[in-house]
Amino acid sequence: MRALTLPSALVLITLTACGGGSSGGSSTPVAANPITSPVTTTPATPVSTAQAAILQDAVAPTYVAGSTADIAFKKINAFRAAQGLGPLNQNANADIAAKNHQAYVALNNSGANGHVEVAGTPGFTGATVKDRLVAAGYPATIAGEVIAFSLEYPNPDTSAVDNLINTVYHRASMMYQGFTAVGVAGEDATNPLYMDFGATKAQLNAGDYVGVYPANGQTAVWLTHSVESPNPFYQEMDMTQANMCTKTSAPVSLTSEASTTLSVTSFTVTEAGQTTPLDVRLITSATSTQDTTYLGTNVAFVVGKAPFKANTTYNVHFVGKATGAATGSANGLSIDKLWSFTTGSYKRGCP
Repeated sequence: MRALTLPSALVLITLTACGGGSSGGSSTPVAANPITSPVTTTPATPVSTAQAAILQDAVAPTYVAGSTADIAFKKINAFRAAQGLGPLNQNANADIAAKNHQAYVALNNSGANGHVEVAGTPGFTGATVKDRLVAAGYPATIAGEVIAFSLEYPNPDTSAVDNLINTVYHRASMMYQGFTAVGVAGEDATNPLYMDFGATKAQLNAGDYVGVYPANGQTAVWLTHSVESPNPFYQEMDMTQANMCTKTSAPVSLTSEASTTLSVTSFTVTEAGQTTPLDVRLITSATSTQDTTYLGTNVAFVVGKAPFKANTTYNVHFVGKATGAATGSANGLSIDKLWSFTTGSYKRGCP
């Protein structure tokens, strides 16, 4: 079994260059129907000024059924659906971009800096994922990329996307609300999985959107955080398998609409039947300069300082506020959310 190292997620760097990914995030107030009669005893019905959702319909992919690309595509859309996010649709040109970059990394042995290509080297098609998508014929205005091995690499199984989901920075990349398209280069005995994301016009969630993961009622949640690069715990400890096995739980996240700013009053995880919350780390774009690079202002994570217990239910309580034009209120959206999930028995790569 090969230890998983997830390369850095560049999605938020790309989005920041395009204005923080909030394109289309504002809303236009809708006027109430005018009253034509000079006298009325019924007040006009107020019309919400909150942003309405504009989400695309799902389209069936053409990946070979049961292939690693097909499994990855279905898993990421199930992950997004669990949070109320719009689906990603396969794009043939994005597939080409992902496959080109997979080949480039293998040819140049450049896995340590796996999201970047260098002009003049063999197989070069673009320095950034956005450049490569455009070169392959997909005119992306926002773009991102994730790369991962499965648990049993070099004998691929179905877990590469699970590994990505079980992190802070890579999960944040995959749940960016605006993406509409994905291209997949499937994992094999030589190469990890590559997924390239993009959009020419961003999907929008409603102004009062709140998504959580693990989802309410979810089962078989992993017990620890996966190995990830960059390291979201860099202020505290090195990113080693041993540290992940003994000093982390699986990450728990809450997300508001993409253009909003989420403020956290409290974010607790408590074992069912207990009254004292777990000792956790809060990770947001405000907790460090690195988090500003890799997390949007609308995302908050907590990660326990010890593994979750196996086959145990946990209750989560978030209190905070999302502010921004999309909410349709100068006072923002007050959030007081309770939900629960249950762990399995799996600790990735741990004794």
